[in-house]
Amino acid sequence: MLLEVPILIGLMVAAIALAIAAKRASVPYNVALVLGGLLISVAHLLPGVPPLNPQVVFLICLPLLLFEGGITADLNGIRANAVPIGLLSTLGMILAIGATGAALHWMLHLAWGPALLLGSILAVTDTVSILYAFRRAPVPGRLAGIIQGESLFNDGTALVAYTAIAAVVAGGAAPTLGSLGGHVLLASVGGAVVGLAMGLLGGFIIRRAEDPLAEIMVTTAVALASYVLAEEVHLSGAISAVVAGLAVGVTLRREVPPQSQVAIHSFWEYATFGVNTFLFLSVGLDTRPEALQGHLPGVGIAVVAVVLGRAVAIYLPFLLLRLFKPAETIPLRWQHVFLVGNIKGALSIGLALGLPESTPAREQIVSIAFGVTLVSMVGQGLMLTSALKALGLFQQDAVALEMAGQRGKLIASRAAHVELDALHTQGLLPRAAYEHLRSEYQVNIARAERELRRISEQHLAEGAKDLLSMRRRLIDAERTALQGARRNGLIPEATAEEMLAHLDARMLDLEKVLHGGHPSKDSKEHKAS
Repeated sequence: MLLEVPILIGLMVAAIALAIAAKRASVPYNVALVLGGLLISVAHLLPGVPPLNPQVVFLICLPLLLFEGGITADLNGIRANAVPIGLLSTLGMILAIGATGAALHWMLHLAWGPALLLGSILAVTDTVSILYAFRRAPVPGRLAGIIQGESLFNDGTALVAYTAIAAVVAGGAAPTLGSLGGHVLLASVGGAVVGLAMGLLGGFIIRRAEDPLAEIMVTTAVALASYVLAEEVHLSGAISAVVAGLAVGVTLRREVPPQSQVAIHSFWEYATFGVNTFLFLSVGLDTRPEALQGHLPGVGIAVVAVVLGRAVAIYLPFLLLRLFKPAETIPLRWQHVFLVGNIKGALSIGLALGLPESTPAREQIVSIAFGVTLVSMVGQGLMLTSALKALGLFQQDAVALEMAGQRGKLIASRAAHVELDALHTQGLLPRAAYEHLRSEYQVNIARAERELRRISEQHLAEGAKDLLSMRRRLIDAERTALQGARRNGLIPEATAEEMLAHLDARMLDLEKVLHGGHPSKDSKEHKAS
């Protein structure tokens, strides 16, 4: 897919405008991009945008997103929840494909092969949307960890199943559950082995690079190579990319200097933001309402089939977990979240578009995949927060909200006080009015300061967290000043690099403490020095 420069600039401008609008309207960013892309497509605002190329999704976007998910994942959380994550991403995914395919076969009268193929396409969750939503949603930590872990690993299972079913459908034979399960198991385990080997190799090189830019290049190469290598030997490239990311993430946290950690994570944060923007816009841009009109009943039926299939894939494995491993039991309210949060995305569309032209019922499969994805991303994306609140899982910190409210009052009152002084100095305000208003705002400032002090004293943990957040802003100010001094030649390059490395170590420790971790040994040495 080649984009001309004017079209590329137009898409970037659209993405920026949609991001700002989403922020102002309190709409999820991914939903705004999908709707914006659909509007651009319908109104023909950017003619000449090429269709989404499945190879771009599979060979570039998916490896980068899964690898980033791996290096930023909480490995301890994945280990602690390995049983439910593994159960959902293997047995759960096979059940989802089978149940969804069966429902599509009976409700849409599709042949078993195309029905199961469409089931595998629609069983894939959108890793991007899941990670985006649950990294920010204030839900219980274990619930967020299981959902994020499942979203990382189930793509691998689904892609293996999709490949196997597509090959069987092309050959004209009906797939069997045994052959499908065996193929999924072999490809998943093999992909994990390839990913671990690539991740360990990448970690070995990173430890000896001692240059942040070279280390970023290594992580990028490992992300793409782990996926492609596994796919070349007919294993799961998705699982390979995730495991490689997990292995490299361990190396980054344990053996890489703070300055390199900050540089690598900043690069991957921007890279995934760009990829996410591209994918969400593409879903909207590639959706053709006129092509969906003839398949609207089928889309509605498929949405019901997907919900039924996901319900089987969630409640049955968790029932088995409760019967055979009670210590790992998942509360029923949490199980409902896996159903509501089953958002589809660009991967489903890429899988549908990647089907050969000779695939039976290809046009119907592609149209239904587009329709279900659009309904899922917009509908579920908008209702997710409300669903979490209805289930009592949206944990709003009352102390943090109270502190934020008092801080807002303090900021507003001080700004008004400054403006009041300026008006009085310019002679625009009579003395009596000035004194009256000045007294009023001083009372507001004093009251807000008193309340903030009271909250900090009564809730030491929240006060400490607030102090750490302020310290992080001060470190940013220090870094900006040092970089300016280096550019202007006020301090030598070597001195600036050393001082910036100390700041990166302090910033890294603040992030760890704010997220429940512990300061590193290196940082303590920096502070002592």
